[in-house]
Amino acid sequence: MKLVDTRKIRQFQAMRDPMSLQASIKESNRCLLCHDAPCSQACPAGTDPAKFIRQIKFLNYKGAARTIRNNNILGTVCSFICPVEKLCEKACSIKALEDPIDIRGLQCFAAEYGNRFKLEPQEKSLKTKAKIAVIGCGPAGMSCAAELAKMDYDVTIFEREAKSGGVGRWNIPDFRLPGSAIDQDFQNLQNLGVEIKFNSAIDAGDSISVLLAEGFEAIFIGCGLSSPFTLKMFEGFTNTYDYNSFLRMVKVNRESLQLQDKSVVVIGGGSVAIDSAVSAKACGAAKVYLVFLESLEELPADQEEIELARTMGILFRPASQVSAVISDGNRITGLTGCEIEWLEPGKFVPSNATQVPGTEFSLKADVVIQAIGTSPGKEVSQLSKGMKTSGKGVIRVGETFETSIPGLFAGGDVVNGGATVVQAVGEGKKAAVAIDHYLTGRKAI
Repeated sequence: MKLVDTRKIRQFQAMRDPMSLQASIKESNRCLLCHDAPCSQACPAGTDPAKFIRQIKFLNYKGAARTIRNNNILGTVCSFICPVEKLCEKACSIKALEDPIDIRGLQCFAAEYGNRFKLEPQEKSLKTKAKIAVIGCGPAGMSCAAELAKMDYDVTIFEREAKSGGVGRWNIPDFRLPGSAIDQDFQNLQNLGVEIKFNSAIDAGDSISVLLAEGFEAIFIGCGLSSPFTLKMFEGFTNTYDYNSFLRMVKVNRESLQLQDKSVVVIGGGSVAIDSAVSAKACGAAKVYLVFLESLEELPADQEEIELARTMGILFRPASQVSAVISDGNRITGLTGCEIEWLEPGKFVPSNATQVPGTEFSLKADVVIQAIGTSPGKEVSQLSKGMKTSGKGVIRVGETFETSIPGLFAGGDVVNGGATVVQAVGEGKKAAVAIDHYLTGRKAI
């Protein structure tokens, strides 16, 4: 993991200093200028790192900023949180000889350079084409809306919250993703002429029919996941949170959590579990335990996130399962559990775990945070009669991201069940192209 400043984490400031101009020149000069660059091929959002690195290398910093902004409406956001070690940096050709190019650092430098030196705004949509509704102003919705606006569609985003950004705004801690990065990308979206209606939830029964009746000729659903899973054993206790509520509280009123010198137990091993654990530690918790079913080698979180948790002193309890609550009235005071083994290797679900006798443990717990997954809100299944869902309620789509209802498209977490911001951006872009093909093909008939 590249060096982070733990003092900044405790102050909820961006944990890394931006790459300097001199460092960016030096780093870009390591690039091999590959033909058919594998780093660009490995980017789900099509940000084209090979091109912006080449532009930095030849001192065209504004050109690099334009490339990022034009290819990825959340280019600033992704420069902070994209799992590059699994994507572009993993594919970097120079990796065979030495460390991969610091693509995230260069993207962050270029995006910030463009914001600081005021790139000219992108051309506004002429709005000469059909009206399109986008549900959700998160990564998938913003990406889809931006691409459609560039094609001169008249796009309106309906967002239930008072601000844009979705999961990045409310669930990713400020030390990993500062709010200013979201604001910068949102400004670029507004410059394209997209209309955004905040505090406008689309959750009434058969809302899609209502939007179609209002003249929208195609609709994209990018509302993400909003219903965290919880365990029955924690029902009725006052000192437990689901990760969604906890991370949102960290964003808007972390002082009210009163975690100073407390013992916190986080259940789960994914990215949101680690974000919750590190946030609790940054809020002053004395001890933070991370209890998860997987072994350390099986953890679903990114390696950088795992290293961050270790740097912050998070205590790991791998291959372990909480089985009972110790309480005093309606407050949890501790948890008991046992180590587990998988009945069937590679099947990471609670029903596949068997407890190992003689490995029982107990933990003091002043606060418990559940971070064990999320599903779409109940309103998703009510949006349109006949829209097919599957699994935990995610929307079923075809290769073009069209649902079972003609003219109704979907992408991002509400389709893939929860992935990365950069994947949601890529799906939004692909859906925009499909919507354009759908509308132009319909008119040609």
